[in-house]
Amino acid sequence: MGIVKFKSKAAGDIVMFKSNADQLFRIMGIEPSERGVIEPHDLAHAHAQLVAAVNTERMARAENPIDEDELSAEEKIALKNHVGLEQRAYPLLKMLEEAAKKEVDVHWGF
Repeated sequence: MGIVKFKSKAAGDIVMFKSNADQLFRIMGIEPSERGVIEPHDLAHAHAQLVAAVNTERMARAENPIDEDELSAEEKIALKNHVGLEQRAYPLLKMLEEAAKKEVDVHWGF
């Protein structure tokens, strides 16, 4: 399991597992790669794609609430420890926002 580091002059570095970064890349419409850059003119699109995916996940949870009374002890622990897309994407969303404000790139693969 590899690691991906996101860097931008607009924000502090973000480090995440490659599998999680690849998921975010696919959502943003970016081909996962060892190194890359999101240029200022592409930041808004990447941000919008992530926000749309987060909102889709929120709506799915709202439409299909989980009845915790029906879960086993192990399932309750797994649910409590689950990291959703919103939590996973939040740092990158903030980096994209700050990079857009400052009109700078977001790089990964260092």
